[in-house]
Amino acid sequence: MPELFGRVNRASAAVLAAAGVHCRTRAEHTCCGALHAHNGDLAGARDLARSTIIAFESSENIPIVVNSAGCGSHMKEYPRLFTEDPEWLERAQAFSSRVVDFTEFLATPERLDPLKSRLGRSKSGTLAFDDPCHLCHGQGVRSAPRTLLAAIPGVEVVELEDPEACCGSAGIHSMLRPEDSSALLADKLRDLERSGAQTLVTANPGCHMQWAGGLAQAKPGKQVQHIAEVLAKALEPDAS
Repeated sequence: MPELFGRVNRASAAVLAAAGVHCRTRAEHTCCGALHAHNGDLAGARDLARSTIIAFESSENIPIVVNSAGCGSHMKEYPRLFTEDPEWLERAQAFSSRVVDFTEFLATPERLDPLKSRLGRSKSGTLAFDDPCHLCHGQGVRSAPRTLLAAIPGVEVVELEDPEACCGSAGIHSMLRPEDSSALLADKLRDLERSGAQTLVTANPGCHMQWAGGLAQAKPGKQVQHIAEVLAKALEPDAS
């Protein structure tokens, strides 16, 4: 996220602040290890999981809000990496219990109500949310993104015919099997065209890159945005 989607991280922090949440980051932290695990490098994944746990252990009981569905799904499953290591299993369980997706965290009354008071009328037009596999299947988060989008005045949200079908990114699948990946994306592009939406909304950087590449080639005039960007663009200046 920081290397390719720094703007999404900044938008996420702005939206959290609008919801009354003080956001802190760990500058020393690098990677959660999701892609390593996806590619079968479990030793590397464990090393990165340990460094991630260490980085955030000092913030005990504070939620760990993740704006990347693939990272969040993996981090919620850290205990699976340490089933044969009792010490780290306990630490992984404590860590994973604090991990929450960005949309999941915001779509509760205590955070959504103050956020809604800061949302002005959006100019984003017609939007369609495409469920990242690691969000809907991996984490079971489906309604939260739609709740947030519906809270933006003036936004029309339409549903894709098959929003939970894979876009072809799938971790590093798009690099290992580009032809198969492109075929999956072609189906999604047709789905978006039929929906009439001008903006495709996602919640995962891999999906974001996959959609951006496809739209640049096949659907000029349409765009993809992370849900944090959509929300941030609708924020009105803080009157205080």
